[in-house]
Amino acid sequence: MRPILVNIPSKLLFVVALLAAAVIFARDMWLRRRDPARPLSSTPLYLLVGAELLIGFKSGSWTPSAAGFAQPWTPVPIYSYGVMLGTSLVAGWFLAMRFAKQDLIDQQQAGTIYMWTAVWSIIGSRVLWWLTTPEATVWDFPLINRGGMVAYGGMIGGFLASWYGCRKRGIPLLKWADVSAPSVVLGTGITRIGCFLFGCDYGSRTNLPWAVRFPGPNPLAPHGSPAWQDHVSNLGLSPNATASFPIHPTQIYESLVGLALFGLLIWLRHHRRFSGQVFLGWVFGYGIMRPIIEIFRADEDRGVYRVPFTHDLHLSTSQYIGIISVLAGIALLIGLLRRYRRDPDSLRLWEIPTLAPADGPAEGRANPPKRRKRR
Repeated sequence: MRPILVNIPSKLLFVVALLAAAVIFARDMWLRRRDPARPLSSTPLYLLVGAELLIGFKSGSWTPSAAGFAQPWTPVPIYSYGVMLGTSLVAGWFLAMRFAKQDLIDQQQAGTIYMWTAVWSIIGSRVLWWLTTPEATVWDFPLINRGGMVAYGGMIGGFLASWYGCRKRGIPLLKWADVSAPSVVLGTGITRIGCFLFGCDYGSRTNLPWAVRFPGPNPLAPHGSPAWQDHVSNLGLSPNATASFPIHPTQIYESLVGLALFGLLIWLRHHRRFSGQVFLGWVFGYGIMRPIIEIFRADEDRGVYRVPFTHDLHLSTSQYIGIISVLAGIALLIGLLRRYRRDPDSLRLWEIPTLAPADGPAEGRANPPKRRKRR
């Protein structure tokens, strides 16, 4: 467990921000001597705002002063979960842009849809986490670098954002779904490593050879890992214990599932017969595996509720959503198969170019673009 990868000295970060702002501004002014119409970059302004935030939070005063700078500043922690989340978004970006180009989607449109999908994925994951975590407060909502994100909430938020973005730009949703699905599962595989390093989403007790033990209080986690705290409070672990009981590494389970699904979706992209197959591979794969992994989880902030009309059957939020998504996927698969049997070419959407914004919407044109040859 390593919730904080590195602590950056605040004063060093402050000086670097000021120097970077000065260098970029000087570069812009020098370039404007050659081209007076060249716009100034907004980056120096953002760097100055960041420097001001450092002063305010670290020195206790928003007004720069020698006395404020002379007092000790606590370092800026770089959380492992935030690093892995950022890594997953960057990797997903390059992957989605590559597949968008292969499927003849305009790059600018694809980039815009991906950006807003990523934003609403984060918002959706935090909303579902907040709804299923009674002790969470409004002030916890923006602290995404410390974990506390429900994958299915992000997928729902991202799907709604993708639906709106595709509808606005005249891009078939199934076409974009086959482009973005591999990015989603790869992001799951990467982000869950951050969960493991942070210690959240931990599993139940086990004596299996690959069981893991999360640490108690230490310099990186003064209050101990979430699993250690749970075991001390509820399972009789001694407060003097240096580590939790052995538990399932459920974060690693889900990371492996994400990476395996990524390989499956890449294979499906090379062998698909109709649009939507790659997306359905993700829906079925994750919708089946996530509820199974939930059986081995023990963290309390995932939301567990009794199944209606039963006495002792309980399912977590993600299990409910997983089951519903599989049933919805079956209905979609039946509909797509029927349509494919009637008119196979109408569902090979990756062969039809998506027009750039300047060309107008693709639907309704008198002379639509030619299809790409089948591969």
